Amino acid sequence: MANPEQLSALRQGPEAWNRWRAANPQMRADFRGADLSGMDLSGADLQGANLMGAALRGTGLAGVDLSRSKLVSADLRSSKLVGADLSEAKFEGADLAGADLREAKLVGAELKGADLSSLSMAEADLSGATLTMADLTGSELRGAKLRGADLRMARLVRSDLTGADLSGAKLVRSKLAGADLRGSSLLEADLSGADLTRADLSGADLTGSDLSRAVLGSAKLEGAILKGARGTEMGL
Repeated sequence: MANPEQLSALRQGPEAWNRWRAANPQMRADFRGADLSGMDLSGADLQGANLMGAALRGTGLAGVDLSRSKLVSADLRSSKLVGADLSEAKFEGADLAGADLREAKLVGAELKGADLSSLSMAEADLSGATLTMADLTGSELRGAKLRGADLRMARLVRSDLTGADLSGAKLVRSKLAGADLRGSSLLEADLSGADLTRADLSGADLTGSDLSRAVLGSAKLEGAILKGARGTEMGL
């Protein structure tokens, strides 16, 4: 359960919480199972915080540092982040297993190397987010916005990206084997060296995309728009 004293300080706002934390640097922030829905926590120091199972629906967390502290990683396991504003937030080393990020706003968020496998992220806005080497295996990203996102060397194996907007995304050497990309937009996306083996690209818009050195073994391309697509072993 959440620490009552800490929870009281946090409910007074980010400034009050940051003062309390500065005065108690040895104590880990503990908000396990707390209902923080709808609060504006932008600017709060939550490095290494334990937010396991916390309700954060619609919570303002823009620019919050949820990365590893000197002692421990932030724990966001099974947290409810539906519709939360996590723009520009930092997640280095954070544990997000089982978190619900549907419709969350993660514009410009730092998620390099993050484990986002099997997460619910449908309709989330990850535009401009840094996801290099992130693991999104089996994640649900239906209708997600990933415009201009950096997904170089990311794992998106068997992920659900139906209807997702990946316009201008960097997918260099990414793993998309078995991914569902039906009806997605890959306009001007960089897919050079990407593995699209058995991926379903039916109806996807690949206009102007770079598919040089991409592996398209058994990929489905029925109805895909390939105007101006460059490269590939298929001679596009």
